[in-house]
Amino acid sequence: MARVHNANDIGTGISNWFSNAPPISRTFLVLIVASTILSFSLGVIDLKHIALIWPRVWGKFEIWRLITNFFIVAKPSFKFLIYLMWVVTYMFPLEKETYQFEPADFIYMLTFNAVCINLASLWLGLYFNGVPLILSCVYIWSKNFGEGNVSLYGLVTVKAFYLPFAFAAMSLVLGDSVMPDLEGIAVGHLYYFFKELYPRTSGRNLLQTPDWLKRKVADWGMGRPPVTGPDAAASARDAGFRAFRGQGQRLGTQ
Repeated sequence: MARVHNANDIGTGISNWFSNAPPISRTFLVLIVASTILSFSLGVIDLKHIALIWPRVWGKFEIWRLITNFFIVAKPSFKFLIYLMWVVTYMFPLEKETYQFEPADFIYMLTFNAVCINLASLWLGLYFNGVPLILSCVYIWSKNFGEGNVSLYGLVTVKAFYLPFAFAAMSLVLGDSVMPDLEGIAVGHLYYFFKELYPRTSGRNLLQTPDWLKRKVADWGMGRPPVTGPDAAASARDAGFRAFRGQGQRLGTQ
């Protein structure tokens, strides 16, 4: 009698894919799904308790809102699935390929983007900022893999470099607010400017990942501890601006 194989046993199942997914982006994906289910489907979480309401942050010191507001992107819908697909298609390879050996840099990039997005929400009045954070990563992805062609749901093909702007245009055409998309693009470019463009002209890197963060991430079993002593400068020169060299297979390209 032939043996029936479980797909997970041969390395092609969902659990195998999930276990091999990059840990930081995977955690972000899980938090989005869990927050959406607990709030919209089960009603366990009241959205007003996790939204970015600045008077509650200032007056009640509810600082968790600075983080939890990124875990809501949309109600359970086709649009929600699209945002999940963006995380898998663009954030996953960004972490797994571009920041493969420097996960601390990936965390620092996400932190910088999140802080900028939260500050921008003071002016824009956005209570949930998951979409801008994802778009900021899509923008940085487009800087790494900009030469490839990307098919937008089989409707039109664009250069990967223009992908974030294509997503913003689609939001506009569909009648959705384009502000979250533009905010994410602006923040993504701000990071790119200070990480890549400004050091080229000034010789100064204002977004250097702190050594304490590299050590902490290395303690978690990810990445490598910072190089110290006389080898530090040589290591920095060898590393260069690895984050914007475009490594590996370009996902979603033709």
